[in-house]
Amino acid sequence: MNLHQAKSELTRERLLSSALWVMEEKGAGQISIQEVARAAGMTTGAVQHHFPSKAALMMQVLSRLIESLESSSDFWPSPRWGLRRRADHFVRQAWQQLYSQPRFATAWSAYLAARDDAAMTAHIVEQRSLLQQQMRQKFFAVFPELARGRQAEARFALILSSLRGLGLVNPFAPASVIEPQLQVLSLVIQTWSAPSQETP
Repeated sequence: MNLHQAKSELTRERLLSSALWVMEEKGAGQISIQEVARAAGMTTGAVQHHFPSKAALMMQVLSRLIESLESSSDFWPSPRWGLRRRADHFVRQAWQQLYSQPRFATAWSAYLAARDDAAMTAHIVEQRSLLQQQMRQKFFAVFPELARGRQAEARFALILSSLRGLGLVNPFAPASVIEPQLQVLSLVIQTWSAPSQETP
């Protein structure tokens, strides 16, 4: 890495740190190119050089947050735990630490706003694919039972889709509606993981 690349990487890290600070201190709804520039002490042009839109910025912020979950000691259950405990733990932690957070809905509002931009949509699809691959590897390490069978990939994708859907309706739904669905999702994971339910 040459000096220019190293400087560019440091600037990018500073901007991501500033974006996370804005979210934590002012709320996810305050995230914008202008607000991040202000927090980082830079111009909006400098921010847009690294993140051409709010959607691109939020994609990287979410990437950073998911990476931090990888190192979190309490996010992923131990593969040695019983199936019910693993399923309950995963659903609960995924909901509490990621999908129920305001930053999740903020990120998706930015993605949807960028959907008419073909280049940005392609970028988001690529980045989300990388994130899902990371989650997939860890998920199947924790739930090796679910990795078996022809429907393993579809089942994993449906679990994440269910959590994403709940995350999007969360601001408009009472907890009394969300909680039972989380319990059902845990039961679904347990059922799909049971030996008798495996697809050859």
